[in-house]
Amino acid sequence: MKPESTGRIYWNGEMETLGPEQQRAIEEPKLLRQLEYAWRASAFYRRKWRAAGIDPRQIHCAEALVTLPFTEKDELQETQEATPPFGANQCVPLDQAIRMQATGGTTGRPLRMTLTRHDVAIYNELGARGGWAAGMRPGDLLFECMNYSLYAGGVSDHLSFEHLGACVAPVGIGQSKRLIEILRDVRMETCLWSTPSYALHLARVAQDHGIDPVSLNIRKGFFSGDAGLAIPSYRRRIEDALGLVASDIYGLGELGGFAAECRYRDGLHFLGQGLLIAELVDPASGQAIALRHGAVGELVYTTIDRESCPLIRFRSHDHVRVSTAPCPCGRTGFRFRVLGRSDDMFIVKGINVYPLAIQDLVLGFAPVLTGEFQVILPDPPPITYDPPVRVEAGDGVDPAEFPALRDRVTVRIREILMFTPDVEVVSFGCLPKTERKARRLYRRYRGETP
Repeated sequence: MKPESTGRIYWNGEMETLGPEQQRAIEEPKLLRQLEYAWRASAFYRRKWRAAGIDPRQIHCAEALVTLPFTEKDELQETQEATPPFGANQCVPLDQAIRMQATGGTTGRPLRMTLTRHDVAIYNELGARGGWAAGMRPGDLLFECMNYSLYAGGVSDHLSFEHLGACVAPVGIGQSKRLIEILRDVRMETCLWSTPSYALHLARVAQDHGIDPVSLNIRKGFFSGDAGLAIPSYRRRIEDALGLVASDIYGLGELGGFAAECRYRDGLHFLGQGLLIAELVDPASGQAIALRHGAVGELVYTTIDRESCPLIRFRSHDHVRVSTAPCPCGRTGFRFRVLGRSDDMFIVKGINVYPLAIQDLVLGFAPVLTGEFQVILPDPPPITYDPPVRVEAGDGVDPAEFPALRDRVTVRIREILMFTPDVEVVSFGCLPKTERKARRLYRRYRGETP
């Protein structure tokens, strides 16, 4: 449903302002049809549910969804390797699929999936809802700096934003110098779609060439791919560096960009009404948690209108805090803030630690620290040792100051996060900068190296 005018608040006002009973009346029949379809068309789900002793055709209400087992990405990776090219959850013949895309897999190999024309329309609808909520509009010249090499943030998001009506320029990654030249040539206000870390990378490249990043005239920044904007100081750093307003869009490569901030910037609105069902669960026990104000848990998603690769109770591993307080924008879906990834969380002597929380503290040491950091876990749990944390000194900081800086960071982390790190301060430029998702945690015992 396309908006009637650019002055309109919602992309799809009918769905984004649904009341609970209206939403249930739309979603429950679609859920039951999706479960029956998955049972019939997906060999992956038939085996999975039979092994659990469950017949989804006996489910007659949305509340019974919790009786089905979760779907993990590594399961889909395994079935893809056993039944190439797309695995046993490929539900349509290839002549009905019009797109293949890939997302990161746990083995390091991409998780491939296909989309039918109908699936692409759903993906575009979700992306348009998210982009519109975040402030993207027809008439915006949007430079897309995501990875176009199979990654959903490239082609699929590009086409979602075209569907919204934006004029999208496919830049990709590794083109920062060329992008700066184009931005200076077009002589108009523009927009950026990238990871938060890329925005700072772009600002650094401009500065290295003697160009004020603010003069590039990027005035709207739409960001996804890592959770940096959840940290207010990181958001301000991006906004100050480029002179733009930063907006957060959240999604999964397997599902699309289905959540975004509105102009009030008070959390991410869930925008999947009528297309996705979201649940909140305890990441350790898997028990359902009511989507109430202040609730904390992991978000789990179920497609209810997908043809090629349905996903039933698909774990995001994103740990969030929910808000159900009314938003002045009028959207009725719950909002949430990402606290970190539950599969990135590590436990130090009984204390749960998220890299995102470490990032928040490290950024507070600017400008003597750049904000770049790495957590390196040499040995598997239980972590009874002080985990190594590398932080990068700011430009011009004298190495003689490193010991005192190390002690300050150690004390700050111990006071706020309640664990003692083994801090190492490295010189400016020693930690890698990336145009892709910024990686912060390395488990050396799994063979992961910085």
